[in-house]
Amino acid sequence: MQLTETQRAISQLTIGAFYFAMRSCEYCKVPQALKRRTDILRLRNVVFLRRGRIIPHSSPELEYADCVMITFEFQKKDERNDTVTMHATGHKFMCPVRAWAAIIRRIRNYQGSDDNTPVSAVWKNNRIEHITSKQIVDAINTAAEAIGWESLGIKKGDFGTHSIRSGGAMAMYLDEVPIFTIMMIGRWSSDAFLKYIRKQ
Repeated sequence: MQLTETQRAISQLTIGAFYFAMRSCEYCKVPQALKRRTDILRLRNVVFLRRGRIIPHSSPELEYADCVMITFEFQKKDERNDTVTMHATGHKFMCPVRAWAAIIRRIRNYQGSDDNTPVSAVWKNNRIEHITSKQIVDAINTAAEAIGWESLGIKKGDFGTHSIRSGGAMAMYLDEVPIFTIMMIGRWSSDAFLKYIRKQ
């Protein structure tokens, strides 16, 4: 199945955000009422390393980097320039390096994009527009409906803008990642993330 540019952008962003347990306002456009102190990520905030050396965004081998580092310049808890690193998984598409490499490569090909372009950018109507939190939630609900609500053990309407963040935390917990590491990756300053952990 051939994906539209918007569908490609949404799939890349959801995978990329999942591995970093991101807040929706960090990777997509949210309504002004939901916007907090956190700044949306920009291309300059995403850095790739291979064998300890930075790989430029223009490299044709970006997806083969060993790791991707994302710097969150300004966050909800007033923390500045907090950098989180995730290593490549080796999986064809469920990999933070491959997901972010695809995002960077796609946006760098847009006319007018530069280091300050938000990661939410998508080419539509012959210009750069932005993926919204509503589009992300709609896509997740569509996927869940296709799989089947009953087989997932959830009901329609359970998904929201925090689903990526809570899903990332839960996945790390199930993979027996230490609590303090989950807190560092998701940039939680307290054990508040425990509300996302569901009994299995």
